Amino acid sequence: MAEFVRHRIPFAGRRSVTAPATCAQRHIWNLMRGQLPDASFYDVCYWVALPGHGTAQDLLDVCGELVVRHESLRTGFRRDVDGSLVQHVVDAAEFEAEVWTLAPHEDPDGVRRAWERRMRHTPFDPARPPLIRFLVTVVDGAPVLAAFCVSHLSVDLTAVRLLADELTRLHAARAVGHPLPPAAPARQPVEQAQLEQSPRGRALQARARAYWYRQLAGAPATLFPDRGGPAAPVRYSAAMNSRAVALAVPVLARRWRVSTSVVLLTVVAQLLGRRAGSPSCTLRLLTANRSDPDVRDTVANLHTEVPVTIALDGDRVEDVARRALAACTAAYANGLYDPDDIARLIADARGPGVPVDLSYCFNDIREEQALPDAADGDGAVSGESLRAAMADTVVAPDEFEEGETFFVVVDDEVPGWIRVVLNADHRALTPSEVHAFLHDIERLLVEYAENAGAQHGPAAAVGGAGRGAAAES
Repeated sequence: MAEFVRHRIPFAGRRSVTAPATCAQRHIWNLMRGQLPDASFYDVCYWVALPGHGTAQDLLDVCGELVVRHESLRTGFRRDVDGSLVQHVVDAAEFEAEVWTLAPHEDPDGVRRAWERRMRHTPFDPARPPLIRFLVTVVDGAPVLAAFCVSHLSVDLTAVRLLADELTRLHAARAVGHPLPPAAPARQPVEQAQLEQSPRGRALQARARAYWYRQLAGAPATLFPDRGGPAAPVRYSAAMNSRAVALAVPVLARRWRVSTSVVLLTVVAQLLGRRAGSPSCTLRLLTANRSDPDVRDTVANLHTEVPVTIALDGDRVEDVARRALAACTAAYANGLYDPDDIARLIADARGPGVPVDLSYCFNDIREEQALPDAADGDGAVSGESLRAAMADTVVAPDEFEEGETFFVVVDDEVPGWIRVVLNADHRALTPSEVHAFLHDIERLLVEYAENAGAQHGPAAAVGGAGRGAAAES
């Protein structure tokens, strides 16, 4: 019978400091305020399997080391006397960890899922750091799984993955008695806030504001004219798991000389533009904001959202895709901005009472992948294999939910498959239309891949055609 002990573990950090919140922290704070009273919608759960070495105490020590190393994990948030949001790094407090001891026949993953459900309904108090909790499951005296739940104020998806990788490395060292590997040099959020207030940071924000202004001026008023229906949003999600998409996307990335993310984005934009009868499509992308080497290894929330407008005119889809790549490159270069200033800019874009509709999002959360080299094969995929793969496609309801009119998420957790999730407002797409839209994504990708093979013969590998336009959560 599974048993657990809840621990409150003290830690001692290296400094206590208060600073203005960063742009990305204020962006998430504003989103969370819209979800009250249940802001746990923006908490993130993640887990890693472990090889069953060492002890639970080894792993708890590693959890404590992570909290000490990364100031974002021991940062709280509050309004200052002037109403501005500030971050406060604490140098000492306690974090919570549950250690579950299981019999060999019991399922660690089941314990983890139940823990995650509880965490989803146990919101953090942003003013009381640390904003992270841990789970350790133990079988035969050794930890076999570790998980953490952390506030989105503290991390983004890149940071979550960095944290999971570091936890695994530190535990591997601790379990055999080796010294812990040092932390990678990385800018902390307090220093990020200082950069944003510097002349360089203000210049970057001014450039981003000008970019937003141009995007708002050219964006279609809406991609989904009101068809009536319930006054309050009613949303529906479905997920498509497709081998055919996973086969077609790298072929097209080589042919079109773009990233695999841009291939998917191009097709989504085309389908949206066709439905709207619009020669262009404006969506929001989520950007990691990690082009600066000083933040590549930063465990913190740095992500924001940027608009991108894709021109859909022309007869050749590869031309649309290359324009999309150029547009994405420009968008991601403008990810540092004042969220409150941009909110005012959006509200004033078309005049009082005439808002610009930017509630269409595309988020590719796959980890960066390089395309195969020429030595791995020419990348050609036959039409027969693509059509055969389509027979395996499954589209089913999904629990994913976002507060947008239209939100697409792409991942590839299962090797050889791509999963595309679409969440939409019923007033834009009914449930049956959500399913049809997902099938259309696959159908169009397969048609393009078949045509590429018929027109050009075996595909040639193109250097630098990896996932350069990867997005973030």
